Amino acid sequence: MTLGLRSRMATLAGLLALASACSDGAQAPADTLTIHGSGSAAPALATHASAAMIRTPEAAFSEAILSGDPASMSVGMYALYVSANEDCSAPILVADYGATAQLKDFMQSPVLFTGSPAAGTYKCVIFKMSDVIGMVPATSFGACVAGTFYSGDIYRDGQTDWKDAELNPIIGTGTDDAPLDDHVAIFLTGNPAAVEARGVSENQVVLLHSDLIVPGQSTFYWNAEGSVTEEGGACGIQPGQPEFR
Repeated sequence: MTLGLRSRMATLAGLLALASACSDGAQAPADTLTIHGSGSAAPALATHASAAMIRTPEAAFSEAILSGDPASMSVGMYALYVSANEDCSAPILVADYGATAQLKDFMQSPVLFTGSPAAGTYKCVIFKMSDVIGMVPATSFGACVAGTFYSGDIYRDGQTDWKDAELNPIIGTGTDDAPLDDHVAIFLTGNPAAVEARGVSENQVVLLHSDLIVPGQSTFYWNAEGSVTEEGGACGIQPGQPEFR
């Protein structure tokens, strides 16, 4: 090999090494926050009843209503916001799936979101999600048939009290018989009154039992036990009692 060829080879090797180093340096930072979902009840605490999400009239069960558990319960997730403020002001977008929701089966303990917000303590978490809930009953009872898919609409036509993360009004559409996907927001905070004072409906606020710490992991517990119901000859899904830990 001639001296000139050796020189050119050495130069090429140096350029490749430099390119590799630049590529490594440009890699996205590792995720510092992971949010899981769970269809089970949250671990026992000195219990404080969380604000019951979507307290519709149908959520007040009568003794005549039959109920059971879901084998699957799918929720479309759109985006995750966090805020350092108890009243959920100045929300920071952490993850965004765009216009197409990512379906998450809470009975399979899915990862709902990952992201890399700045390290610190956040006193509010906001989920942007679909208001159409899909489920499959684990057992057959009444009008509910095990293995059959059903869907329900938890923010319906005629409901107008909910707000999005920026406090813009959300107009409910659809019914259980004809569900329509409204992109709703669920606010999780240790101080629900502070969020409600900003005009957010109490029906979309859930108690946050402790601050969200980044880096870290947390779980959104849906507590779907008994949330599959048969009422008036129809099989449906109730909101459950969500908590965030």
